[in-house]
Amino acid sequence: MESLSMYLALVIYLGLGTAVALFSRKFLRRDARDFYTAGGRFGTLLSSLSYAATTYSAFMFIGLVGYAYSTGVGTLGFELVYFVGTLFLLYYIAPKYWALHKRFGYVSPAEVLSERYGSRVVGATVTLLALVSLIPYASSQVIGVAIAAEGASGGAVPYTWAVVIAIVVALLWSVIAGIWSVGWTDVLQGMIMLGTGILMVLWVYLWGYSNASFDLASLGSLSYVPNQFWSFAVFLNMTVPWFFFAVTNPQVVQRLFAPKDRKALNGMIIWFGAYGLLFTVLVTLMGLMLRGMTLGGTFPLITYRDSVTPTLLGMAPLWLSVLGLVAVLAASVSTIDSIILTLSSMAVRDVLEPYRPSPSARTGLLVGRIVIVVLALACTLFALARPGFIVDLAVLSSSLLLPQAPVVIGMFVWRRGGKASATAAIISGFAVAIALYFLKLSPLGLPMNAWTLVVSTLVYVGAALVEKAPDGVEKFAGAWEESKA
Repeated sequence: MESLSMYLALVIYLGLGTAVALFSRKFLRRDARDFYTAGGRFGTLLSSLSYAATTYSAFMFIGLVGYAYSTGVGTLGFELVYFVGTLFLLYYIAPKYWALHKRFGYVSPAEVLSERYGSRVVGATVTLLALVSLIPYASSQVIGVAIAAEGASGGAVPYTWAVVIAIVVALLWSVIAGIWSVGWTDVLQGMIMLGTGILMVLWVYLWGYSNASFDLASLGSLSYVPNQFWSFAVFLNMTVPWFFFAVTNPQVVQRLFAPKDRKALNGMIIWFGAYGLLFTVLVTLMGLMLRGMTLGGTFPLITYRDSVTPTLLGMAPLWLSVLGLVAVLAASVSTIDSIILTLSSMAVRDVLEPYRPSPSARTGLLVGRIVIVVLALACTLFALARPGFIVDLAVLSSSLLLPQAPVVIGMFVWRRGGKASATAAIISGFAVAIALYFLKLSPLGLPMNAWTLVVSTLVYVGAALVEKAPDGVEKFAGAWEESKA
């Protein structure tokens, strides 16, 4: 009966989502700009829920709940640093990206960097960096679904089948109508995620309260920072790449091209802020409550933190287990399809087109869809290997993307620098991140991500001071001024 209910819920979710994706085809115009950015025609609802659903993923439902359970309230601080950083960067950077798209029709986030720094080499470098960095992040979403499916169904939905289902759904909803099918399904999935999160927290609270087992004071060292896990170095290492997430992760940068006007853009930022704050508090509170309930004897002790939510789903009433599994799948798919769609646009616009000038619109879209399939297969293989914890994979991906931060910010605030300064900053920062990660080194007591940001920034500034800026840099300043209008 339970297995049948799980399968029925998945069929309903997949059927409804696919119907929404097919419905969105009526909005699609047959060109790459519309396929990847909606041609700047998203309203406030589509913009805000698509941005939120793309950003908040299985990382939240599986990873962050488990992190709060295992490490305590420091998890809330870690996630709030991301939240504050994102709102800060969106306030200053989003209008500029939006204005550039409106004015010049850019499709890929890397394409903007190529234009600003005067060389397609910059865009190609950023694209290769993103392809390497985002596969672990996309795969972590699939891992989250598969773990949740095993726990919620008592093994009735095997890990491998859950991986295949998540990838196929993300692939299907990406290729149907590009950003339109992804955006409209994000609206559906964003509402499922938030609604289910509220219901799960309410049920956990009532369950724990009725058994007199929920007591935050009993958490001991988990109720404050620093503690045995959250040292200053750990907190700094995890929050630095997360703070710059909004400008280094191309799947969310590309969302800034989609709003139809400044009103929709501003609405996106405001409603994303409300959604994000509520969702962050919900998932961290759930992890803390479950830890308190473990101490009270109501919830079992979990040593593998990514198993906290799956264990909860396995103990919850059938209706909540089903909703929880669908919500985790929705959170995962809404992030995976956005990532592979954006990486597809970068592969086409920043790698294919520079070496094959002016391909037809039909050829470009065909190649883009082929790239989506290839990326989906790569995510599948990575997920089946089950390489690590979800939060760790997510932070690693952002760490590898971190060297872009000074290059992106410098693009808007400084009129110096060109191809050499941008590529040198990205390559040097990436090399530092890889070296320190595998060698497990923290020179002078500073963690890997602090060194990555310091080195890439110093290289960028130093090279830009001696490098002549390319022609056309003034148009970026003009777009900046236009965004204020």
